[in-house]
Amino acid sequence: MTFLLALLQIFTTANLADDPRVLSLKTPGDSVTCFINLRHLDHLCETINIGGIPMMVTHIYSEYPDYNWVDASDEGISCVDDVSRSAILYLRHYEVYGDSVSLEKARRGLNFVMYMEQEDGEFYNFVLRDYSINTEGRTSKKSFNWWAVRGLRALCYGYRVFSEIDSAYASELKEHIELTFGRIREFLKYYGKYEFFDGVKVPKWLVHGGDATAEVILALLDYYSISPDREVKEMIEKLAEGLVQFQVRDSSSPFYGMHLSWRNCWHAWGNAQTEALAKAGRIFNNTSWIESAKLEADNFYLFLISRKFLHSIELHSEEFPSIRVFQQISYGIRPMVSGFIQLYITTGDERYAKLAGLTASWLRGNNPAHSNMYDPKTGRGYDGIDNKDKINKNSGAESTIEALMTLMEISDNPISLRYFYYDLESVNEIKRYALYKGVDAQEFRVDWDDMIKRWKVEELK
Repeated sequence: MTFLLALLQIFTTANLADDPRVLSLKTPGDSVTCFINLRHLDHLCETINIGGIPMMVTHIYSEYPDYNWVDASDEGISCVDDVSRSAILYLRHYEVYGDSVSLEKARRGLNFVMYMEQEDGEFYNFVLRDYSINTEGRTSKKSFNWWAVRGLRALCYGYRVFSEIDSAYASELKEHIELTFGRIREFLKYYGKYEFFDGVKVPKWLVHGGDATAEVILALLDYYSISPDREVKEMIEKLAEGLVQFQVRDSSSPFYGMHLSWRNCWHAWGNAQTEALAKAGRIFNNTSWIESAKLEADNFYLFLISRKFLHSIELHSEEFPSIRVFQQISYGIRPMVSGFIQLYITTGDERYAKLAGLTASWLRGNNPAHSNMYDPKTGRGYDGIDNKDKINKNSGAESTIEALMTLMEISDNPISLRYFYYDLESVNEIKRYALYKGVDAQEFRVDWDDMIKRWKVEELK
């Protein structure tokens, strides 16, 4: 632990401690403090006015060393995807710390999301420099794609929070949420049907794959907490069943328990199935969903931790899987942390709180590059680990928000915080896997060196 603490040099400073936009994460008796610092995110977010309505946009990129705003030159200055992320984080910050500044930023972000939604429940994604909607961009055309799902998540979270403090605004959010139900019904028309991709059986009723479906479930759970509609419950049940079906169940596989993301692929970013199933299982008392979440956490997640995490896996019916180790990003870490936290809340098993903290410690150097991926003094989340010798020190919206959200997930859990400061390098590879599993070292199922020799394991140079 001493090595990493010296390496990262995360020290308490008076100017940070006194800043209302900066909150400390400190374990009892620990002289070292990490900060949830919203300064950089605040810098990326700009208040604008469209049609007399105050809105917030989140600038997409911010590049080293000056960290000024950088636009997506071929798409626009801001998008539903990142504004929704910002709104979710600000809402969470308000809920946990009662910060009225964050609440107002969230409201303005939600105004932008509603502006980008169309009457059919689909969303455009990007706005241009003049704040007009980019209707033709490849990742902006009106659809119910990933950015729409993220928008729905923000709207539902906002609906839950504002229902307690501003019923008129909550009603406005509710109207926009319900516009999306028709699109969700379109996917659920295929309930019970399957298709195959390179030998992988895929539930056809998933919303663009397992990853996006998990986001829809989390959104609908927030909506249902305020408006317990029977049809919404049925939507959640069918979508959750799809996630359970879209999981590796072969106990001899090194990927045992893995929830696939899309077709025959798993990727780390946005893979929130364990979080969604653990939370939904708790709310609806469905043990099969909880068991599915535990299966991934108890097996595949531990495999990922033992390997210091991966980028993606592609399964093939006639050949070995293709595995990429890099690039690693905060957006690949946060869903695991959220999943562990939800399992801890659901089961009360402290092992999951420990694993949440251990996984979050990727941000502070427990990663292949042995590099700090979050700067608590500035609030910047760095854009990724390119290889074991190089990190991308740009600090865009996605990485900053996902890093902050990771810290928010463990902020009020003393068990997780203790393991956030754990030095993973002091534990050898096999014991690392068995650390919380309670198994003997010889039960370590995967010979990684052999996999590298035989399989398509790509470490990008």
